[in-house]
Amino acid sequence: MRLFLLLSLLLFNQAVIATEIASCHSPSGTAYYPETGLVIKKNSGWSKDKISNGLTKLIKNKNNEYDILFVDATNKINSTVEQGGKILPFARGEFSVSVLTIYPGQTAEIYTFLKTTSGKYEYIHMTSRSGSTALITKASRRSKGKYEL
Repeated sequence: MRLFLLLSLLLFNQAVIATEIASCHSPSGTAYYPETGLVIKKNSGWSKDKISNGLTKLIKNKNNEYDILFVDATNKINSTVEQGGKILPFARGEFSVSVLTIYPGQTAEIYTFLKTTSGKYEYIHMTSRSGSTALITKASRRSKGKYEL
């Protein structure tokens, strides 16, 4: 409970100087881990990929630039921009938004937040991570979680 309160407070402080565009709580999906880098053969292949207390927020900061704030499996708040990622918005509709994030030489991610015609909110997150600086090569897709636009 204290962790949730701390995370909420920290994310609220970010929101004071930024506008929240969309968010997703407790995302889950599938991931493929090839036998390379730190992944040994018995741990390679497809698996469920879930971050129980995970949180992903798409924000626009005071400089009108996008950022992705996320809580990962380590329960730490991260910023795509602070970690060296570049964010490129590429689609925006009345009920959807999609951005591409690139960590040069390592990872590309597509985040899509949308509202379906039946009124359901969906979050789609695709990741492709590889390269000589990636400790764990991974391809994943998350499409579940509580989402707000």
